[in-house]
Amino acid sequence: MRDRDTKGRIVEAAFGLFAERGYHAVSVRDIAAAVGVKDASLYNHFPGKQAIFDAVLAAQLERTRAVFAAQGVMAAPAERPDGYAGAFEETERRVLAGFRHFFADGDMVRLRRLLAASRYADEQAAEAFRFVFVEQPLAIQRTVFEHLMAVGQFATDDAAALAREFYGPVFLLLLSDVPWEDAEPLVRGHLGRFFSAQAIGAPAGAAAEGGAR
Repeated sequence: MRDRDTKGRIVEAAFGLFAERGYHAVSVRDIAAAVGVKDASLYNHFPGKQAIFDAVLAAQLERTRAVFAAQGVMAAPAERPDGYAGAFEETERRVLAGFRHFFADGDMVRLRRLLAASRYADEQAAEAFRFVFVEQPLAIQRTVFEHLMAVGQFATDDAAALAREFYGPVFLLLLSDVPWEDAEPLVRGHLGRFFSAQAIGAPAGAAAEGGAR
């Protein structure tokens, strides 16, 4: 129990230092000092700084999975997309809940800023940034659109292209560091217009009107 507690404190302290100074500006000695242990003691838990960085990322992804599971939001493309088919109001709730986490959750914002700032100097950070904020969201959205096509809610189309078309404006808002209170009405309106354009048999503007509430 003591070892797990120390390991958790190392990960949390490292996350704070990485987010404040950047990955390359933080040393193992800095992390050990923040936790209140000797360098040698820290190496009993992690072989080096990269392993600590990996643990920081894994902890945040696990926390995100837990948050998403509680709200019925897909966290991986292998999960079932059934909840996104049906009433637009429920689809809208799930989509906005997922994006809200990326825009408004304090730790996720710290992670995004850390990876965005470190990706040009560290390939591991670049890969993590692409996975968390580009590849995984696009894969999830592609899965959802493929499901909506399969059940007859969307017209048959290139699901990967639709995912890029849908996510592009949202990703731009993320990169612009727009706060959720400003981004939310833009995302809601974009979602409504997108679904209105793609849905089969929906009255023109029906989803868009729902998204503008």
